[in-house]
Amino acid sequence: MSARFIAIMLALVLAACCLALPGKAHASVTCSVTSASIVFGSSSTGTGSIAYSCTTTDVLGDNFTLCGALGTPGSGTTAAPQMISGAYSLNLNLYTNTGRTQVWTNTATITAAVTMPALSGGSTVTGSIPFYGSIPGGQAPASGTYGVTFSGTILGVVEGGTCNQTYNNTLVLVFTGASTNLTASAMVPSNCTVTAGTALSLGSVLATASAVSGSTTIMVNCTLATPYYLGLSPSNGNTAGAGVLTGTGGNTDHPPYQLRSVSSAGPVWGNTATATSVGNGIAGTGNAATQTITAYASLPSANFTPDSYSDTVTVNVNY
Repeated sequence: MSARFIAIMLALVLAACCLALPGKAHASVTCSVTSASIVFGSSSTGTGSIAYSCTTTDVLGDNFTLCGALGTPGSGTTAAPQMISGAYSLNLNLYTNTGRTQVWTNTATITAAVTMPALSGGSTVTGSIPFYGSIPGGQAPASGTYGVTFSGTILGVVEGGTCNQTYNNTLVLVFTGASTNLTASAMVPSNCTVTAGTALSLGSVLATASAVSGSTTIMVNCTLATPYYLGLSPSNGNTAGAGVLTGTGGNTDHPPYQLRSVSSAGPVWGNTATATSVGNGIAGTGNAATQTITAYASLPSANFTPDSYSDTVTVNVNY
């Protein structure tokens, strides 16, 4: 009975001794951030990274897991970060995975395993920790360059399931410039579409009629806050909006007409508008929705050979 008791006690003592054994001593590892950014360009998705460089003088090498904890955006809370361009904003989301399902925060971090090779005189390892971004749909931002800075974004090491800038077990990490400002940027280009409405019809009129007029609509949709200038060009290329109608068959008559804005007796609407000047056209500013503009045509006289007359007018949107 006594011998059995002694054996059990010895086993417990041996186990306690094993837990108390000292670990391998490691020299310090110095890590620094070389860049931290994501650039969307004009795309709705993007991939960014935190680039790092780690150096050790330990000839035995080391293994650890680096992590990136997202800081606070200058535009608001981490729950709904926004990129800013002047008075306008654009929502974005950052993720830890390629499927863009896990939101990156200061607790849900991005990670990368680092191996410092065993080399005489120590070693330096460079690499990057990727992250992923998206710009949600359903937004109608103004054109421009957008950006935001996530201040206080840190490069750390995983210890105990958290991202820390100290590592107190067997490896000592020294971070140089590891608290960084991560930048996100995107470019929203100006864009416009234009659609003509129904044909502008002057109707059926007597040859004795004068001052005949009609109207139609033009639909323009431009990016929010985008200035645009509309010009109208008859098929004869007249920049003052003075066109001529053409009949059918061998009819050589060409009734002249004038394109106008505001009303059938309003200002001439021609095609001298440019991307920066209204000229004799119409000016507008996009609101990310369809805007309807009325165009008019006037025919001074209908005293021509009875026929069906027509012409094609080109709508030019300059922005």
